[in-house]
Amino acid sequence: MSAKKAKKTELEKRLEEAAAKEREQAEGAPAEDAQGAPETVEDERGEDVDVDALIAERDALNDQVLRARAEFENYRKRVARENDRLRRTAAQDLMRDLLPVLDNLERALDHAADDAPATAGASGFVEGVRMVLKQMCDVLTRHGLEPIPALGEPFDPNVHEAMAVMPSDEHPADHVVNEFQRGYRLGEFVLRPAKVVVNAAPSAPEVPGAPAETDAPEPEAEEIVTEG
Repeated sequence: MSAKKAKKTELEKRLEEAAAKEREQAEGAPAEDAQGAPETVEDERGEDVDVDALIAERDALNDQVLRARAEFENYRKRVARENDRLRRTAAQDLMRDLLPVLDNLERALDHAADDAPATAGASGFVEGVRMVLKQMCDVLTRHGLEPIPALGEPFDPNVHEAMAVMPSDEHPADHVVNEFQRGYRLGEFVLRPAKVVVNAAPSAPEVPGAPAETDAPEPEAEEIVTEG
């Protein structure tokens, strides 16, 4: 009886070992089959979700966000440039309309300097006009208005408008010798070119030893004799 019981115990041990091996194989089989297959997780509803698909979707959305951000930054810069252009255009129109007023104030002071004031009141009036002109010039200068240098400068067709040409020994050739009307620029933009007189280029010097030009002799008139 004891021998049978011992054999049964040994048999039970073998059966238990075999059952354990089968359980281990059963538990390891899904892990081996899952190798190479897409990784999945369960969502709140218990459904399987493809992790690789989610990562690809996330990358695509991230790329769209970056593109949208870059497009918005380009749009912001474009709007800023357009606003700056409109602001400068408006300032150019205003400055151009104020230039005749500036010219008239300068002419008034020039005429007042030619005609000596007879009374102290007239002198005070001229000084007041001079102060108004200076204040106006200071305001326009703060907003970018600059006079274009002309007298004694080389003639530049980009900023000078030649009204006449005259010879002058005081200035080199192709230099401005007189200014009819002052020119102004706003930044790099020329509001009005300076109207100037340009020194004429000197005539070519005579070459020593060169034959002088002489007038060709006129042919003598033939005397016509008529028979009487």
